[in-house]
Amino acid sequence: MSWVALAALLVSLIALTPLGFVLWMGVQAGWGTVSALVFRPRVGELLLNTACLVLLTVPLCAVLAVALAWLTERSHLPGARTWSWLAAAPLAVPAYVHSYAWISVVPGLQGLAGGVLVSVLAYFPFLYLLVSSSLRRLDPGIEDAAASLGLGPWGVFFRVVLPQLRLAIWGGALLIGLHLLAEYGLFVMIRFDTFTTAIVDQFQSTYNGPAANLLAGVLVLCCFVLLGLEGVCDLLRTHCL
Repeated sequence: MSWVALAALLVSLIALTPLGFVLWMGVQAGWGTVSALVFRPRVGELLLNTACLVLLTVPLCAVLAVALAWLTERSHLPGARTWSWLAAAPLAVPAYVHSYAWISVVPGLQGLAGGVLVSVLAYFPFLYLLVSSSLRRLDPGIEDAAASLGLGPWGVFFRVVLPQLRLAIWGGALLIGLHLLAEYGLFVMIRFDTFTTAIVDQFQSTYNGPAANLLAGVLVLCCFVLLGLEGVCDLLRTHCL
């Protein structure tokens, strides 16, 4: 057991090395440099872009994924297995290839609208796979019992099925949100500025290491905020139950 714990600790330390580097570079730069580079309009613009992207993309992915999962797992949709395969198929195509294809077909597809559209189409399968898997494990007898008590199809879905899918939806939403924060190629093609595109621009075009490092620090903070929100939601669910 001690060797397993040591190996786990070693892997964790290696995985946290980039975070340690970003923190160390921030300390080296000093508070004056940090405040000058972080508290500026450009960072506020990137934060706004990121917030809008996540707040629009994740709910749309959730609605699309839950609807498709319901159709393929609970309805009498002809060719449900084929539709299920097609719903997961976008995962086989890298996100930047999605954006390259769309921008080639629709050259004017840029900015936030383009980023949200391509992100939804590229990332909703993460949520779809989790939700469809959860639906397969649910007992249809509970839904039949609810229907026999007078609930209509929508009532059964919202009052019986959807509450049992919360863990899958929250987990998939967190996964998509983290992917959105980390994605680079997709947003370069769509010409939508995010922290990842700004970090690369700073590092490659102006060789401004401190600015790139501090933008990376803000991006890491955004990821921790998402993780924290997921933890708070779990705590609230546990408290309510």
